Amino acid sequence: MNNKKNAISAILLQATTMVQGLILPRLILSFFGSDVNGLISSITQFLGFISLLEGGLGAVVLAELYRPIEERDESTVRRILESCQAFFNQLTVAFIAYTVMLAIIYPLFITRQFSFAYTSSLVLILSITTLTQYLFSITYKLYLQATQKLYIVNYISCVTISVNMISAVVIMMFFPNIHIVKLCSGIVYLFQPLAFRHFIHQKYRLKNSLRARTDKRVLRDRWSGFSQNLAHFINMNTDVVVLTLFTSLDMVSVYTVYMLAISALRGIITSVGNSYQSALGKYLAKEEQEELNVHFYKFEKIFWFLGVVAFSTCLLLINSFVSLYTQGIKDANYFRPSFAAIIVIANMLYVLREPYRLLILAAGKFRETNFGAMMETILNLSISVFLVWRYGLIGVALGTLVAIAYRMLYFIWYLSRHILNKKYRTYAVFVLTTASVLSVNLIVYRTVNLKVLTIVGFCGYGLVVVVLNAVLYLVLYHIYNFLNKQLQRLFR
Repeated sequence: MNNKKNAISAILLQATTMVQGLILPRLILSFFGSDVNGLISSITQFLGFISLLEGGLGAVVLAELYRPIEERDESTVRRILESCQAFFNQLTVAFIAYTVMLAIIYPLFITRQFSFAYTSSLVLILSITTLTQYLFSITYKLYLQATQKLYIVNYISCVTISVNMISAVVIMMFFPNIHIVKLCSGIVYLFQPLAFRHFIHQKYRLKNSLRARTDKRVLRDRWSGFSQNLAHFINMNTDVVVLTLFTSLDMVSVYTVYMLAISALRGIITSVGNSYQSALGKYLAKEEQEELNVHFYKFEKIFWFLGVVAFSTCLLLINSFVSLYTQGIKDANYFRPSFAAIIVIANMLYVLREPYRLLILAAGKFRETNFGAMMETILNLSISVFLVWRYGLIGVALGTLVAIAYRMLYFIWYLSRHILNKKYRTYAVFVLTTASVLSVNLIVYRTVNLKVLTIVGFCGYGLVVVVLNAVLYLVLYHIYNFLNKQLQRLFR
């Protein structure tokens, strides 16, 4: 029951996030221009660097919590959470120091577009939300997720995002100052951790406040998740950082506009998976291998269907979306079809590999899979930096694509050998179906120059395309599945 609640609330949260992600950047583009939009995206990515110091602790904490929660060992649960809070308190100090350094150094690189005071103060204002998350929110969110009550976090987040969106729109309409807009957003997000804390202490077993204290008997492997966290962070942030350092802020703005739709789509699908991670952890904790294999196969099959259909549709819609979204914006070239195709395919692979990543996290196999994580990091950084000089947006997209594809193959290899004990040929039906559907859509993408000029037309076209892709996927999947079974019987 909780899994269903988690999934529904996750979809609602992503829908709310998507609405905010579409409305606010468009207003920022209209009121302040592409350079300010690019500046905000760039600062946000640099502030996100501090999450590297988290070292993947969140995933380690979840993996440690599943068994004591299943066994109702409350003292162990409390020790884990208090050690977690102690770590995040230390991280808060590091984040404050990093923010001050960033507020001093970062403005020096963009003095041609904005004054030092303008950029520095914006860095400090944007840091408020991140600081609040580390100091107050994360430990409580991890506890709720481990107990399969992530829906509480999601609903509170929905309310916070809605209030933030409304307040930001009102401020931009009457007081069009980006610093005031972002300062009010930071204040709104301060109420989120207070709501988590109040709800947990009133409704669930965690009755007393957590004391931040480190217990060396728990979280011994807290740094073993660092490579996983590093790889995940780099895939989410490398493109913007490389574009900031080696191109221009208007190029960053182009990238972030394309990613509005792609990130929203990716977030909706992966949020469903994140809500199911605790269930995977439960099966692993109970050591029910057969039950794990059965449920994971269903989980995997749903993800491949959703990922392929959603991103094949996105491929055919993305340029029309960007054209409609940036209508009237003339200070940058937002039509980049080659870049769009590559980044859509890269994010499709990211979604398709998510079940495998979540199972590895639920199993706590951090140290064992660090090699794959580090190789993904090296590939993404090296290819992106090498190609951005000549190919710009396309260069960083290729770096992301290669890195994500490599790690997906690594996940499949590791899980097949160590956790699921699956043969590689069991993936053949998924791969053939995906390749076929994607090929058809790429042919249409390259040959049909469709321009949708209205939102109604865009929605109608999108509905037709998603239905056709869903039918195409299901037909091909069943054909390949039938042929695969016949081949197995033939060679048995």
